[in-house]
Amino acid sequence: MRALHLLITLFLFLSTPSVALRITTRLIHRDSRFSPLYDAAATAADRAERSVRASLARLQLASSLSSTTSDDDQGAAAGNNDNIEAPLVLAVNQNLFYVNFSIGDPPVPQLAVMDTGSSFSWVKCLPCNLCSSPSPGSGATFFDPLQSRTYTPRPCTKECRRCTTGTGPSYCMYAIDYLSGHSSSGVYSTDQLTFRTSDDGVTTVPDVQFGCCHNLTGIKKPDQHATGILALSGKRSLPFGETPLVVRLGSVFSYCIGSIFDRSYLYNRLSIGAGDADLAGDSTPFITDHIGHYFLQLQNISLGGQVLDIPSQVFTKISNQQGITLDSGSELSFLYTDAFDVVKSEVQKLASSVLTEVPGGKGAYELCYRGSVTVEAQGFPVLGLHFADDADLVVDNTGMFYQVEEDVFCLAVLRSNSVSIVGVMAQQGYNVGYDLNASRVYFQDIDCQLLEG
Repeated sequence: MRALHLLITLFLFLSTPSVALRITTRLIHRDSRFSPLYDAAATAADRAERSVRASLARLQLASSLSSTTSDDDQGAAAGNNDNIEAPLVLAVNQNLFYVNFSIGDPPVPQLAVMDTGSSFSWVKCLPCNLCSSPSPGSGATFFDPLQSRTYTPRPCTKECRRCTTGTGPSYCMYAIDYLSGHSSSGVYSTDQLTFRTSDDGVTTVPDVQFGCCHNLTGIKKPDQHATGILALSGKRSLPFGETPLVVRLGSVFSYCIGSIFDRSYLYNRLSIGAGDADLAGDSTPFITDHIGHYFLQLQNISLGGQVLDIPSQVFTKISNQQGITLDSGSELSFLYTDAFDVVKSEVQKLASSVLTEVPGGKGAYELCYRGSVTVEAQGFPVLGLHFADDADLVVDNTGMFYQVEEDVFCLAVLRSNSVSIVGVMAQQGYNVGYDLNASRVYFQDIDCQLLEG
């Protein structure tokens, strides 16, 4: 099964020269009937297994990164670090979001993994060692820098830790070492990125720093169908004083997830830039760790309006452990084990007289029931996540339970021994907005279709 999990068709609006660039992205789920990768033969069990493996990998990644130090970040900020630790696991066969754009002049189509937790973008460049071809249905291809009139490699200077060798000019090199053991390396470069506009025109962002990747190691073939990474975080300072792309676009972004299960749903979207990003609804402060994870102040959890008996310190970020973070890269949610046990027990109590429990659960899904999410679980008491400054995220049955088999559904909250994660399922029905300058996140309970136009 192909690695592509969510495909994005991107269109970009530009009003007047005095207004910042603004990007609005329509998200298309890989299982949607509108996706070129739609697999009509995929079963509920296939999708559930794919989701749990990807989400568990995301948890492992978050836990590992949260326990590392920020030495590499300090080096990168100084412009002298060629090992950029990136919060993304390409070994997993299920990345959540992809983005279409073009690079260079003439523009070369790309299909890249969208990563809101990284600031450094890279694409596969010719020649590319150990790189497989892009997905056949994507229209993307490798970038040949020698054919681009706007491509500029960064010359080797004393600020570079490593430079190319051999005959000809010497250029500054980058190397990204992922915690999973994979790596991307090549040449620090700049070129223009081109986005398709809503009226089938194009708008270009000039002089974007990226890595021209010539070596890709340790990544399984199903994961190589993408052509690189489009980084959308503003957390890290880029090497050589360059400004991260999301900062150039206004330091705000939002995404609205209406449904990730309705195969006909058209209105999942991501917006970046002042004017397009929707900052509405209740807001709560966040802090970021050295990697760029967004940690919130969760004060308590309720079920059916009743606050559960969970000590508030369970959700407090202590050093590099615990805490609760929003993640657009994990479908499922995770709770630290002390909180998970309470939530699981309370769900069991409420369900005991109306649902038939499946003994032992289903693998990582610890609590499961017979039936359908949309029938037997319809009207189940909602789960409330209550953050600082009275910002609430209310999760109904479609976000609380996952249909893992045709006649079995499970609690879509799993156990964690480290950080807690609010995944995409729990964020359905909300527009979630980030103001990076004010360090606040907004929750707007809304039908994503209403944001159109």
